[in-house]
Amino acid sequence: MTTRTIGIVIPTHNRSAALLACLAHLEAQTFRDFEVVVVDDGSTDDTAERMKAFESNTPLAIRYLFQPNAGPAKARNTGIGVLKAPICLMLGDDIFASPTLVQRHVELHREEADTRVACLGLTRWNTSSQKVTPFMRWLDESNVQFAYPRLLAGEKPTWWHFYTSNVSAKTELLKQFAFNEKFPYAAMEDVELAYRLTRQAGLEIRFLPEAVAEHLHPTTFRQACRRMVRAGYSAGFFYDLWPEQRPSQPRGWRQAIVEAIARSPSLLKLLTIAIAPISDHVCPNPFIPYVLFAHFEAGLRDQSKPANQSRALTHLKRDQQLSDHEAVPAKVDRP
Repeated sequence: MTTRTIGIVIPTHNRSAALLACLAHLEAQTFRDFEVVVVDDGSTDDTAERMKAFESNTPLAIRYLFQPNAGPAKARNTGIGVLKAPICLMLGDDIFASPTLVQRHVELHREEADTRVACLGLTRWNTSSQKVTPFMRWLDESNVQFAYPRLLAGEKPTWWHFYTSNVSAKTELLKQFAFNEKFPYAAMEDVELAYRLTRQAGLEIRFLPEAVAEHLHPTTFRQACRRMVRAGYSAGFFYDLWPEQRPSQPRGWRQAIVEAIARSPSLLKLLTIAIAPISDHVCPNPFIPYVLFAHFEAGLRDQSKPANQSRALTHLKRDQQLSDHEAVPAKVDRP
């Protein structure tokens, strides 16, 4: 295969319709000199059949690889391992690239030839194929899920902002420093890699808001609560690897409230049930951050207790069908 300027790695799991829409947006790119590697992380839907049909009709230079379900970290490592292009762009399977997205990433890397430089694009909700609820809008604007508002306001990106929904780096660097495959969920495995890259290779991230992508991922309050449990569990694993990043105590009265709620599963369940019916319509409201971060704290506590890890993993496995970029809240604004 001809060596392309840039390669795009897309992990996927049981989201064939979104994946095909993602690939259709890549077909419409103004910059054409790229390869695509789709890594199917053990899908049980019709992804394989639909990809076979797609490959026979697309102008894209594309490869479809299948692996037994092992999580997004393994899937990305598999895709990066077969890339020949010197630049690697990582997208989610539910990310729709604007027509100039690939071109913007390429231009940044041409200007910044240093191997240590990565490029973070801007990801926003897709508004044409989903209804963006007040809760989803709040997630986008509150720095709870991603920190784009801070970055747009001028904050310099760090390893906390290595969001694999729309980020690129030199392939050579990613092959040398792989994702940690012990992270089984789409949370913190990207941040952990970026932290290692910063410590050991001097990673520098450039924010490029012109590289716009849209995110197709309808999200309810209950779904966000489940995501926060996964994020908390993964954060605990991250802190075990890098204890210097574990937040110091105490963290103020608001955090004390969050931890008190997390210590009472029945109270947390009751609050979640009470808030869920109104959260997708009346948002923001003062209770949502407390309950969300209590779920995060509950996941963190489960990870820290070896006797409870089996139970926590069982809970998390039920929600294995995740975005490839469900990152832990980045330097979160706690309530």
